[in-house]
Amino acid sequence: MGLVFSIGFLALALSMIPGGLLANKYELKALLIIGWAMSIPPPLLYYFARTWTDVIPGIILLQVSGFNVPAFNAYIAGAAERTKSASNFGITWASAPLGVVFSPLVGSALLRWTSVQEIFLLTFAFFSISTIVLFFIKPQPPLENDIRSPRLEFPQSRREATLLLYLTGAALAWSVAAPFIPLYFQDALSLGPSTILLLGALQSLGGAVFAILLGRRADAKSVGGTMALGLGLSSAGLIGVLLTRNPLLSFPIVFLIGSARAPSFVAYSILSTVRKGASRAGQFGFYLTLESMGFVIGSFLGGILYTLNPATMFYITPASFIALALLAGLSFRGRAEHLPSEPRKGTVTVPRSQDSKPRSL
Repeated sequence: MGLVFSIGFLALALSMIPGGLLANKYELKALLIIGWAMSIPPPLLYYFARTWTDVIPGIILLQVSGFNVPAFNAYIAGAAERTKSASNFGITWASAPLGVVFSPLVGSALLRWTSVQEIFLLTFAFFSISTIVLFFIKPQPPLENDIRSPRLEFPQSRREATLLLYLTGAALAWSVAAPFIPLYFQDALSLGPSTILLLGALQSLGGAVFAILLGRRADAKSVGGTMALGLGLSSAGLIGVLLTRNPLLSFPIVFLIGSARAPSFVAYSILSTVRKGASRAGQFGFYLTLESMGFVIGSFLGGILYTLNPATMFYITPASFIALALLAGLSFRGRAEHLPSEPRKGTVTVPRSQDSKPRSL
């Protein structure tokens, strides 16, 4: 399982920098539609798969469709008020775990009347509908200066380097545990598939709720303190599962685990305003590449660790989260809109466009 997840995350990582450059040159709405449309074929590939290796092409295509994540983040940043940047990122990204809240419940109910293969056909229909919906969102054309000279942007300050370290470290730490939590419930707690699905739905609900609440808190209070709070809550949930080993107590505890990704959405809001003169999406491309590589390494490492001792991830991930919480708390003080932007000090140039003027969101 760790290898399969790593392959998917690697495909996603390789698409981030090209996606960032495309987001500087082309209309964001068009890129969102193309990426969503690429997610339509994978359910059909899963439908016809007969072995685990048969699903790999679908996984790769589904993850490569995420090339538009830089455009997605740039779209949020472009539509958000500066004083509500973290809230907008939190609310928008909360939609993904909110969908996962219902999908396991619907899937488990449908399995009583149909097969897994036929559920993939329903997934195909949902992806098609979601792609059509994007045709009705407001366009965001590329900025004139971005079209003329796009650039691939690396960290130019200590704050930016810290942000990159945080995003990569949080992705690595979380992916060590995330893919294997359901397996732990099955192997260590002897829970059945239906109970595991309910726990997964509750964890996703926690992800949605904390993404919204922590986003709002970051706009009103300390950004770093908010990020540290989210990591602390998730660590408490992971440690609680290990210590209690009680199926009943797992339900409220799993809700806390869902807060793990919310601090990264706050970090995205910082990234969107951290440097004046940065291109609209070029910065996202590089940072999200390193973050995705964290997912690659973490999921592969998590698979190895799980085979050695399933409980290992409940020590490594919380310990890493606590260290990252200290890093965030000390590095990002103040509210999101009050964090000073760094002036541009130079960039690495590639043959495309760059916004050379300061941007305020």
